[in-house]
Amino acid sequence: MYYNRLYPQFAITHPNSIRVSAMPKTANEIQKERTREIEEKAVQLLEQCPVVTLASVNENGYPRICTVSKLKANGFSEIYFETSKRSPYHGKAVHFQNNPKASVGYSLGGDSVTLIGNVEIVQDMEEKKAFAQQCNPQFFKKGVEDPRHVLLRFRVIEATFWIEGKFRTCRYKE
Repeated sequence: MYYNRLYPQFAITHPNSIRVSAMPKTANEIQKERTREIEEKAVQLLEQCPVVTLASVNENGYPRICTVSKLKANGFSEIYFETSKRSPYHGKAVHFQNNPKASVGYSLGGDSVTLIGNVEIVQDMEEKKAFAQQCNPQFFKKGVEDPRHVLLRFRVIEATFWIEGKFRTCRYKE
């Protein structure tokens, strides 16, 4: 039985048999598990944040951050927003037409998430109509069919998490 204390993974239960216990997790498995946990918490955090920040690149190459309401989120990997195309020279719609690079940030309490990705202007009217109930009638009298209405779809390629004192940055496929 001295052998059992030295090598518990090979504990002898019978003189002719060896019991092998479960192998410990690999470092890669532990990292994947931690990443999954922090991603789940990031989704829960986003669900609690109706308003986020959205950064575009302006006509002079500088970041421009706006506080916007999210319309819908599929996890944190895909987030929808609406904006108005009021000016042919300035504003988010024009910025994203010229340069799709974007960043989204949200926080609550001491937890925060910063996302980097690309914004696509949704052209498909059927897809836009799916957001008709959330469309802001104060700005868009004709709803999603208003010529100034622009539906934006953000897709993440990198996320930086600071949640419950834990930090992690992850890259995702474009």
